[in-house]
Amino acid sequence: MNRDYSVRSFFIRSFCCAVFILQAFVFLSGCGRKEDASLYVYAFSAGAADSFLITTGRSAVMIDCGEKNDGEDIADHLLRAGITHLDYLIISHFDKDHIGGAKKILANVSVDHILEPDYVKDSDTFERYQKAVEEEKSDTEKITEPFSFELDGIRYHVDPADGGYEDDESNNSSLIVSVTNKDDTMLFMGDAEKERIAEYLERDDSTYDLLKVPHHGRLDDNTGELVNSVKPQIAVITSSEDEPEDGEVVRILEDAGAQVYLTIDGPVLIESTGSGINARTVVE
Repeated sequence: MNRDYSVRSFFIRSFCCAVFILQAFVFLSGCGRKEDASLYVYAFSAGAADSFLITTGRSAVMIDCGEKNDGEDIADHLLRAGITHLDYLIISHFDKDHIGGAKKILANVSVDHILEPDYVKDSDTFERYQKAVEEEKSDTEKITEPFSFELDGIRYHVDPADGGYEDDESNNSSLIVSVTNKDDTMLFMGDAEKERIAEYLERDDSTYDLLKVPHHGRLDDNTGELVNSVKPQIAVITSSEDEPEDGEVVRILEDAGAQVYLTIDGPVLIESTGSGINARTVVE
Protein backbone atom coordinates (compact mmCIF):
# COMPACT_ATOMS: atom_id res chain seq x y z
CA MET A 1 0.00 0.00 0.00
CA ASN A 2 1.20 3.50 -0.82
CA ARG A 3 2.58 5.05 2.41
CA ASP A 4 1.32 8.57 1.51
CA TYR A 5 -2.15 7.18 0.93
CA SER A 6 -2.08 5.36 4.32
CA VAL A 7 -1.05 8.54 6.13
CA ARG A 8 -3.76 10.58 4.39
CA SER A 9 -6.34 7.90 5.17
CA PHE A 10 -5.31 7.87 8.85
CA PHE A 11 -5.62 11.64 9.17
CA ILE A 12 -8.99 11.70 7.36
CA ARG A 13 -10.37 8.99 9.66
CA SER A 14 -8.98 10.79 12.70
CA PHE A 15 -10.49 14.10 11.62
CA CYS A 16 -13.92 12.57 10.96
CA CYS A 17 -13.83 10.83 14.34
CA ALA A 18 -12.94 14.10 16.09
CA VAL A 19 -15.80 15.91 14.34
CA PHE A 20 -18.25 13.17 15.36
CA ILE A 21 -17.11 13.28 19.01
CA LEU A 22 -17.40 17.07 19.05
CA GLN A 23 -20.92 16.97 17.60
CA ALA A 24 -21.98 14.32 20.12
CA PHE A 25 -20.52 16.35 22.99
CA VAL A 26 -22.35 19.51 21.90
CA PHE A 27 -25.66 17.64 21.63
CA LEU A 28 -25.38 15.71 24.87
CA SER A 29 -24.03 18.62 26.89
CA GLY A 30 -27.52 19.58 26.36
CA CYS A 31 -28.40 23.12 26.27
CA GLY A 32 -26.05 25.91 25.51
CA ARG A 33 -27.32 28.72 23.30
CA LYS A 34 -27.17 26.85 20.00
CA GLU A 35 -26.86 28.65 16.72
CA ASP A 36 -29.49 26.59 14.90
CA ALA A 37 -33.24 26.66 14.45
CA SER A 38 -34.02 24.07 17.11
CA LEU A 39 -35.36 24.47 20.61
CA TYR A 40 -33.90 22.29 23.35
CA VAL A 41 -35.48 21.28 26.65
CA TYR A 42 -33.21 19.84 29.33
CA ALA A 43 -34.99 18.10 32.19
CA PHE A 44 -32.57 17.92 35.11
CA SER A 45 -32.28 14.69 37.03
CA ALA A 46 -33.10 16.10 40.44
CA GLY A 47 -35.09 13.30 42.03
CA ALA A 48 -38.73 14.10 42.66
CA ALA A 49 -38.07 17.77 41.99
CA ASP A 50 -38.55 19.95 38.92
CA SER A 51 -36.11 22.02 36.92
CA PHE A 52 -36.28 22.51 33.15
CA LEU A 53 -34.02 24.59 30.94
CA ILE A 54 -35.42 25.70 27.57
CA THR A 55 -32.94 27.18 25.08
CA THR A 56 -32.67 28.39 21.52
CA GLY A 57 -29.81 30.10 19.75
CA ARG A 58 -30.65 33.42 21.37
CA SER A 59 -32.76 32.71 24.45
CA ALA A 60 -32.81 30.79 27.72
CA VAL A 61 -35.80 30.16 29.99
CA MET A 62 -35.89 28.07 33.16
CA ILE A 63 -38.97 26.54 34.76
CA ASP A 64 -38.38 25.78 38.47
CA CYS A 65 -35.14 25.27 40.37
CA GLY A 66 -35.22 21.86 42.06
CA GLU A 67 -34.40 21.26 45.72
CA LYS A 68 -31.84 23.18 47.76
CA ASN A 69 -29.22 20.47 47.23
CA ASP A 70 -29.80 20.61 43.46
CA GLY A 71 -28.96 24.30 43.11
CA GLU A 72 -25.20 23.93 42.82
CA ASP A 73 -25.42 21.15 40.21
CA ILE A 74 -27.93 23.12 38.14
CA ALA A 75 -25.85 26.29 38.34
CA ASP A 76 -22.72 24.36 37.34
CA HIS A 77 -24.53 22.87 34.36
CA LEU A 78 -25.61 26.32 33.21
CA LEU A 79 -22.09 27.69 33.44
CA ARG A 80 -20.58 24.68 31.66
CA ALA A 81 -23.12 25.22 28.86
CA GLY A 82 -22.04 28.86 28.63
CA ILE A 83 -25.29 30.21 30.05
CA THR A 84 -24.78 33.13 32.42
CA HIS A 85 -28.11 34.82 31.76
CA LEU A 86 -31.76 33.74 31.75
CA ASP A 87 -34.40 35.74 29.94
CA TYR A 88 -37.13 34.33 32.19
CA LEU A 89 -37.29 32.21 35.32
CA ILE A 90 -40.78 30.79 35.77
CA ILE A 91 -41.65 29.45 39.23
CA SER A 92 -44.61 27.10 38.98
CA HIS A 93 -45.28 27.20 42.75
CA PHE A 94 -43.47 27.62 46.04
CA ASP A 95 -42.87 24.06 47.26
CA LYS A 96 -39.27 23.29 48.24
CA ASP A 97 -38.76 20.86 45.34
CA HIS A 98 -39.41 23.70 42.88
CA ILE A 99 -37.71 26.71 44.54
CA GLY A 100 -35.08 25.16 46.82
CA GLY A 101 -32.22 25.60 44.34
CA ALA A 102 -33.12 29.20 43.43
CA LYS A 103 -30.64 30.87 45.78
CA LYS A 104 -27.62 29.12 44.27
CA ILE A 105 -28.86 29.58 40.69
CA LEU A 106 -29.58 33.29 41.16
CA ALA A 107 -26.13 33.76 42.69
CA ASN A 108 -24.52 32.45 39.51
CA VAL A 109 -26.67 33.69 36.61
CA SER A 110 -28.52 36.93 35.94
CA VAL A 111 -32.26 36.87 35.26
CA ASP A 112 -34.28 39.50 33.41
CA HIS A 113 -37.77 38.44 34.51
CA ILE A 114 -39.14 36.17 37.23
CA LEU A 115 -42.76 34.99 36.96
CA GLU A 116 -44.49 33.67 40.09
CA PRO A 117 -47.93 32.44 41.15
CA ASP A 118 -50.03 34.82 43.26
CA TYR A 119 -49.93 33.32 46.74
CA VAL A 120 -47.55 33.05 49.69
CA LYS A 121 -46.32 30.04 51.61
CA ASP A 122 -45.32 29.80 55.25
CA SER A 123 -41.98 28.01 55.01
CA ASP A 124 -38.28 28.66 55.55
CA THR A 125 -37.61 27.67 51.94
CA PHE A 126 -40.04 30.31 50.67
CA GLU A 127 -38.40 32.97 52.87
CA ARG A 128 -34.94 32.05 51.51
CA TYR A 129 -36.32 32.19 47.99
CA GLN A 130 -37.83 35.65 48.55
CA LYS A 131 -34.54 36.96 49.93
CA ALA A 132 -32.60 35.57 46.95
CA VAL A 133 -35.04 37.19 44.52
CA GLU A 134 -34.75 40.54 46.30
CA GLU A 135 -30.96 40.38 46.10
CA GLU A 136 -31.09 39.52 42.39
CA LYS A 137 -33.18 42.66 41.71
CA SER A 138 -34.85 41.03 38.72
CA ASP A 139 -38.16 42.23 37.37
CA THR A 140 -40.60 40.01 39.31
CA GLU A 141 -44.26 39.63 38.43
CA LYS A 142 -47.05 37.70 40.11
CA ILE A 143 -49.20 36.16 37.39
CA THR A 144 -52.91 36.73 38.01
CA GLU A 145 -54.08 36.77 34.38
CA PRO A 146 -53.00 34.69 31.38
CA PHE A 147 -49.61 35.98 30.26
CA SER A 148 -47.75 35.40 26.98
CA PHE A 149 -44.35 36.36 25.65
CA GLU A 150 -42.17 35.46 22.69
CA LEU A 151 -38.42 34.84 22.49
CA ASP A 152 -36.48 33.95 19.37
CA GLY A 153 -39.65 32.86 17.58
CA ILE A 154 -40.83 30.68 20.50
CA ARG A 155 -44.18 31.52 22.12
CA TYR A 156 -44.68 30.98 25.85
CA HIS A 157 -48.10 31.12 27.49
CA VAL A 158 -48.48 31.10 31.28
CA ASP A 159 -51.83 30.08 32.74
CA PRO A 160 -52.48 31.13 36.38
CA ALA A 161 -54.60 29.20 38.85
CA ASP A 162 -58.05 30.44 39.80
CA GLY A 163 -57.49 29.75 43.52
CA GLY A 164 -59.93 28.75 46.24
CA TYR A 165 -58.99 25.08 46.28
CA GLU A 166 -60.23 22.64 48.89
CA ASP A 167 -57.10 20.47 48.74
CA ASP A 168 -53.39 21.29 48.59
CA GLU A 169 -53.49 24.97 47.74
CA SER A 170 -49.79 25.12 46.90
CA ASN A 171 -49.74 22.33 44.30
CA ASN A 172 -53.03 23.46 42.80
CA SER A 173 -51.72 27.02 42.53
CA SER A 174 -49.17 25.86 39.96
CA LEU A 175 -48.61 28.04 36.94
CA ILE A 176 -49.10 25.92 33.82
CA VAL A 177 -46.80 26.82 30.93
CA SER A 178 -47.26 25.99 27.26
CA VAL A 179 -44.41 26.42 24.78
CA THR A 180 -44.92 26.57 21.00
CA ASN A 181 -42.17 26.21 18.41
CA LYS A 182 -43.94 26.40 15.04
CA ASP A 183 -45.79 23.05 14.81
CA ASP A 184 -44.34 21.64 18.04
CA THR A 185 -46.16 22.14 21.34
CA MET A 186 -45.15 21.43 24.92
CA LEU A 187 -47.06 21.60 28.22
CA PHE A 188 -45.46 21.95 31.67
CA MET A 189 -47.99 21.37 34.46
CA GLY A 190 -46.03 21.89 37.65
CA ASP A 191 -47.63 19.92 40.49
CA ALA A 192 -51.24 20.47 39.40
CA GLU A 193 -53.63 18.10 41.13
CA LYS A 194 -57.23 17.10 40.45
CA GLU A 195 -58.89 20.52 40.90
CA ARG A 196 -56.28 22.43 38.93
CA ILE A 197 -56.21 19.83 36.15
CA ALA A 198 -59.99 20.01 35.81
CA GLU A 199 -59.87 23.81 35.76
CA TYR A 200 -57.22 23.83 33.04
CA LEU A 201 -58.98 21.29 30.84
CA GLU A 202 -62.14 23.42 30.91
CA ARG A 203 -60.33 26.24 29.14
CA ASP A 204 -57.79 24.42 27.00
CA ASP A 205 -58.57 21.25 25.07
CA SER A 206 -55.47 21.49 22.86
CA THR A 207 -53.22 18.54 22.15
CA TYR A 208 -49.50 18.76 22.98
CA ASP A 209 -46.50 16.87 21.64
CA LEU A 210 -44.71 16.93 25.00
CA LEU A 211 -46.29 16.67 28.45
CA LYS A 212 -44.41 17.33 31.67
CA VAL A 213 -46.60 15.06 33.77
CA PRO A 214 -47.97 16.88 36.83
CA HIS A 215 -46.97 16.13 40.40
CA HIS A 216 -44.16 13.68 39.69
CA GLY A 217 -46.41 11.11 38.05
CA ARG A 218 -48.87 10.64 40.89
CA LEU A 219 -52.28 9.30 39.99
CA ASP A 220 -55.34 11.56 40.20
CA ASP A 221 -58.95 10.79 39.39
CA ASN A 222 -58.68 12.76 36.15
CA THR A 223 -55.20 11.65 35.03
CA GLY A 224 -56.74 9.58 32.26
CA GLU A 225 -58.87 12.52 31.13
CA LEU A 226 -55.78 14.74 31.02
CA VAL A 227 -53.78 12.27 28.93
CA ASN A 228 -56.69 11.61 26.56
CA SER A 229 -57.09 15.36 26.06
CA VAL A 230 -53.42 16.25 25.63
CA LYS A 231 -52.50 13.13 23.59
CA PRO A 232 -48.74 13.54 24.13
CA GLN A 233 -46.14 11.84 21.97
CA ILE A 234 -43.55 12.25 24.72
CA ALA A 235 -44.12 12.40 28.48
CA VAL A 236 -41.52 13.35 31.10
CA ILE A 237 -41.93 12.41 34.76
CA THR A 238 -39.70 13.79 37.52
CA SER A 239 -39.44 11.02 40.13
CA SER A 240 -36.99 9.30 42.46
CA GLU A 241 -36.45 5.98 44.20
CA ASP A 242 -37.91 7.44 47.40
CA GLU A 243 -40.82 9.05 45.55
CA PRO A 244 -41.43 6.88 42.49
CA GLU A 245 -43.95 7.57 39.76
CA ASP A 246 -47.27 5.70 39.90
CA GLY A 247 -47.19 2.65 37.65
CA GLU A 248 -50.79 3.27 36.64
CA VAL A 249 -49.86 6.72 35.32
CA VAL A 250 -47.11 5.19 33.18
CA ARG A 251 -49.58 2.59 31.88
CA ILE A 252 -52.14 5.27 30.99
CA LEU A 253 -49.50 7.25 29.11
CA GLU A 254 -48.12 4.25 27.24
CA ASP A 255 -51.61 2.99 26.35
CA ALA A 256 -52.23 6.44 24.82
CA GLY A 257 -49.12 6.04 22.65
CA ALA A 258 -46.69 8.23 24.60
CA GLN A 259 -43.00 7.54 25.02
CA VAL A 260 -42.37 7.91 28.77
CA TYR A 261 -39.09 9.28 30.12
CA LEU A 262 -38.23 9.26 33.84
CA THR A 263 -35.64 11.63 35.29
CA ILE A 264 -34.85 8.92 37.84
CA ASP A 265 -32.98 7.30 34.91
CA GLY A 266 -31.00 10.48 34.19
CA PRO A 267 -31.51 13.90 32.63
CA VAL A 268 -33.81 14.00 29.61
CA LEU A 269 -32.92 16.05 26.54
CA ILE A 270 -35.70 17.01 24.13
CA GLU A 271 -35.09 18.60 20.74
CA SER A 272 -37.86 20.46 18.90
CA THR A 273 -37.18 21.38 15.27
CA GLY A 274 -40.53 23.08 14.76
CA SER A 275 -41.74 20.13 12.71
CA GLY A 276 -41.17 17.32 15.18
CA ILE A 277 -39.71 16.50 18.57
CA ASN A 278 -37.49 13.72 19.88
CA ALA A 279 -36.14 12.86 23.30
CA ARG A 280 -33.38 10.84 24.86
CA THR A 281 -32.07 10.08 28.32
CA VAL A 282 -28.61 11.62 28.71
CA VAL A 283 -25.96 9.24 29.98
CA GLU A 284 -23.65 11.26 32.22
